[in-house]
Amino acid sequence: MTDLRDIVAAASSAPSAHNTQPWEARIRSDAIELGVAEGRTLRVGDPTGRDTVLALGAWTEAAAAAARARGRALDVQTLPALADPAVIVRAERRDPVARLTLGGEVPVQRTALDRRLTYRGAVRRVPGFLEAASAVVPPWIRLVPIAAGDLRRLSALGTADTLTRPGVAEELASWLRLSPQHPRYGLDGLSDRVLLLPPRLAALAAPFTRRRRLRDGAARVARIGGDLVRRVLLEVPVQAAGEAADADHFVLVVESDELDLGTGAALTRILNSPLGLPAETVFEAGRALMRVWLLAAERGIAFAPHSEVLDSALAQGELQYRLGLGRRTVPLFVTSAGRPLAVPPRSPRLG
Repeated sequence: MTDLRDIVAAASSAPSAHNTQPWEARIRSDAIELGVAEGRTLRVGDPTGRDTVLALGAWTEAAAAAARARGRALDVQTLPALADPAVIVRAERRDPVARLTLGGEVPVQRTALDRRLTYRGAVRRVPGFLEAASAVVPPWIRLVPIAAGDLRRLSALGTADTLTRPGVAEELASWLRLSPQHPRYGLDGLSDRVLLLPPRLAALAAPFTRRRRLRDGAARVARIGGDLVRRVLLEVPVQAAGEAADADHFVLVVESDELDLGTGAALTRILNSPLGLPAETVFEAGRALMRVWLLAAERGIAFAPHSEVLDSALAQGELQYRLGLGRRTVPLFVTSAGRPLAVPPRSPRLG
């Protein structure tokens, strides 16, 4: 039991969209049952459950790394609830999505869990990182570079487009912690420190995250502004590739042709599903993503995720066109990566 509690505590450092920490680990006599915590999914911003499944996979890989650091293997069994929107998207039921059991002894492997970084400030590119990272993911995953200028535009387009969707701005605001007076400032969400907001701007915006009437009014303004920005960006040509970058910018994609997903109607159902892939595949991609993030941590590299690019059908479509990705190549994660030029603030954790 002690080993399992230690592993669960260590795995809590795993990444998640908006720092929602959507996992719920229940310790049984001989195993960890992994579920989805009520109120910790992004029902509006992540309607397919992509970010939640990736986070669950990342948490599982963090747990496996913590187990290896203690000289134990961790056997992972995914369960049917992993593909159930009532569990993954709405968290209406507490069915476990995976069962993790301690396995036999393995050579002790040090872990960089306590050094994993997310940073949205200035960074320096570390040569050779993408090549090294490609070696720790399975052959059905590719890490595809994207030009810095293209990513900036697609990020702006994705943000503007998603803000036009009813409920997105309100949901995002509910996860902002812009003042120490916020009751959940030290627990979860995106703080002013993590977002690197100037103190005056954070103080000005903080009331809009805590007071419902102000938040709803700001969300209406954001929808109008988002629509205007989206219209402008759709008329701007995509910037040419090859721009010098101060970081590695890349997309984690799954090559579904490299997987045995069946044929005919069965394959069509999977490709037309909300995720475009089986939930187990996205879960395993989350585990691979965590391995890449831990490799980055060993080299002092931080990630700056750009989930807004994939949250928008417009931005994702342009991304796939720009990178020449076919219908069976599914992007799951977009990020920038580099060594921070300042000490990154730590995201709060529930523990």
